Amino acid sequence: MVTMTVFPFIYTLTLSFHRWNLTFARPRTFIGLANYQSILHSADFWASAARTAWYVGSCVAIEFAAGVLIAFLLDTQFIGRSIVRALILLPMVMAPVVAGLIWRFIFNDEWGLANTVLNLFGISSKAWLVDPHLAFFAVVVADVWQWTPFIALIALAGLQAVPKELTEAARVDGATWLQIQRFVTVPIIRPILAIGLLIRLIDCFRNVDQIFVMTYGGPGVATSVLGFYTYLKGFKFFDMGYTAALGIVLVLIISVLAQSIVKIVASTSRHRI
Repeated sequence: MVTMTVFPFIYTLTLSFHRWNLTFARPRTFIGLANYQSILHSADFWASAARTAWYVGSCVAIEFAAGVLIAFLLDTQFIGRSIVRALILLPMVMAPVVAGLIWRFIFNDEWGLANTVLNLFGISSKAWLVDPHLAFFAVVVADVWQWTPFIALIALAGLQAVPKELTEAARVDGATWLQIQRFVTVPIIRPILAIGLLIRLIDCFRNVDQIFVMTYGGPGVATSVLGFYTYLKGFKFFDMGYTAALGIVLVLIISVLAQSIVKIVASTSRHRI
């Protein structure tokens, strides 16, 4: 813990109070909170934060809703259920860079599969990765495709752990399937769903791989979210002090959101009890 977590965090925090650009032959200079002031007064940072809010909100909401629905479907009995369960996990086990490349090929405006399908229905081809709005839609689709199975896997594990006695008792009392899921199953698996939501929230904030290979933050800055913005500052402009400060700000944002979700889930559970 000290080597892999505590020391890197303290080092990053210390670095955030310094000016250190690797492109200049200058030693590190202590500047206090100047990096944080620059972040708060940066129009690029706030624009990137707004795009991140839309990106994370869209991805996590769609993945959560679709994942829970898929989990409920996979929890029922049907022919070939084990095969479907295995196949649906394939996107999740794929490397994000590989998934990004696949979707980059799919959304290619000249020979991509997306335009081929549109042409079959008489719809003209779209410049998916050139138009700012379509490019943002494309990176959201790629993330949803890859990580919806993760939510489905966690939700399915929770469903498998629900005592059958409770659902059978509710069914004997005349409850419908929807009522059983709403009043019996969902309250039991709510903490498990909260864990999945937290993990996806954190991962989505840190997403760089897919955006890097699909759009490189473009066109322009249309898909430059906070994770990619931090990458550019650190590994393209080599402004290490500013990048460290961005990392600390990102940690604070994620921590506040995570604590809020935990408190909401905890208060809801206490209320139901």
